[in-house]
Amino acid sequence: MDGATLTELDGTPIVRRPRRPIGIGRTAVLAICAVAIAVDVALRLLFVLPVWSDFASAGALPMTLTSMVAGVVTFLVPAAFLLRSPDAWRVRRMLLVGALLGAGAELARSAGAAVSGLNLLQISSGADSTWRTLMPAADVVNQLGSLGGVVGTLLFAVGLARLRERSATRSSRGVVAVALVGVGLIGLWGLRVFVSPPAGVQVADWAWTVPAVLAAGILAALYRAWVILTSWSAGEAPRRAWTWAAAATSIGLATLAIGNLLTLGVIGLDAGLSFTVLGVVGIGGGLLFVAAVADGLGASRARE
Repeated sequence: MDGATLTELDGTPIVRRPRRPIGIGRTAVLAICAVAIAVDVALRLLFVLPVWSDFASAGALPMTLTSMVAGVVTFLVPAAFLLRSPDAWRVRRMLLVGALLGAGAELARSAGAAVSGLNLLQISSGADSTWRTLMPAADVVNQLGSLGGVVGTLLFAVGLARLRERSATRSSRGVVAVALVGVGLIGLWGLRVFVSPPAGVQVADWAWTVPAVLAAGILAALYRAWVILTSWSAGEAPRRAWTWAAAATSIGLATLAIGNLLTLGVIGLDAGLSFTVLGVVGIGGGLLFVAAVADGLGASRARE
């Protein structure tokens, strides 16, 4: 029966359509994505509203709002992947789980920020804060979310690497390696502000997990960039999807390097405006990556 076509009693061929993961259809995927985005924005607003005037006076409000929009983009990746690849749970599970972990990491960070905002809101109103006791738990959730984001990035990168069928030339790999090492060194150098505890903070009380997770995130992003850029240079198909992914990756690497140089004061520009512009550019890169996924990056070979 291998390779035989199943037919009805009248001889009509039976066409088996691929089942969607967890039995959900396109409408459900879009609805879940919309709800997740709404919840994320609401949680972020709970953090921003108590310090809205302070952020506005300090010039940090545009940068904060830009980061909110950037967080929304993370939910579009798993949605685009589910819409493009209905059989993802069966044949592309690693990619799907990686994309979902990225969205879950954003929700976890937003939840931690919301608890902090609610705590400030009660304090500013003159009432005893009932959210203060939840601050340590919120910090743990935030760090677990960041760790989940690292794992999600690695899973997505490994999933893409398993799909490669061509090898990039030695010269292409060399150019990509040099670029990634340079960006990685700048990124890790930028973490030195998190290594030394602020004045008045005991070393024993300093959260060393923060720079550790940030460093792991940079390394995971560099590995994903290596997979995407070398696969693109090798001419992997679908060509347009890999091209958009490579463009999005290049934008992400550039914003990472420039952002760290701004933080370290190497580039003497207005921080608020510069980070806002970088955020907008980063959102554009994120949307390019969503377009790449929607166009078939990591999807099944058969067109759904």
